[in-house]
Amino acid sequence: MRSLLNLVVLLVTALPALASELDMSPPLALDPAGGGAAGDLYQAWLSPHQEGGEEEDTPRIVPDMFQSTAPSTPRDARPSRGHGTLLFARDYSRAWVHLAIEGVEIDQIAMLHIHCGKPGQLGPIIIDFGIEHDVTAVFEDGVFATEITNADITAVTDHGHGLVGAVTAGCPIIPAVPTDKVKTIAGLAHIAAEGELYFNLHTFGQMYFGDIRGQLKPVR
Repeated sequence: MRSLLNLVVLLVTALPALASELDMSPPLALDPAGGGAAGDLYQAWLSPHQEGGEEEDTPRIVPDMFQSTAPSTPRDARPSRGHGTLLFARDYSRAWVHLAIEGVEIDQIAMLHIHCGKPGQLGPIIIDFGIEHDVTAVFEDGVFATEITNADITAVTDHGHGLVGAVTAGCPIIPAVPTDKVKTIAGLAHIAAEGELYFNLHTFGQMYFGDIRGQLKPVR
């Protein structure tokens, strides 16, 4: 009974302070329509030196779809480079990607992804630009720009099938729960904030690790 009375007293004494706080002006000008504006920005410089290994290190058990079909070139001999940005809308309804590359034979581009993973670590795919785009055609002038939404994230898991798809398609929100995969741009932004997103451009000679890779870092 005494504890109940103490709670009542606490509530009664707190009411005036609560009322005064509700009467305060908001700390920022409220603008519900402003969520579509540009928010957090990340960038990456892509190079062969960020790849997790040489193509000759590809495990033999890797499925054919991730095996090179053209001669491979050691990373120190590859002139390929890139610079990309990932810009999020404030309300995480969408994001925008811009990527410029040079030193890459355009007709040798096989795949372009955003993966989740720590630097040097191979991670699963969270955005596969090849689902909606011809990745060879879009780089005809060396520059690619596109908008991504929640649908681009769920498309990756929808296209993943069997054991290979379970391992390579989609990124878990919490690594300890691999089946609970990110489905939203907000989830993509969370992984970016953790420093665990990277661009990876694959060529036919560098299929498993990729030709150039760039870890995304915040632009302060």
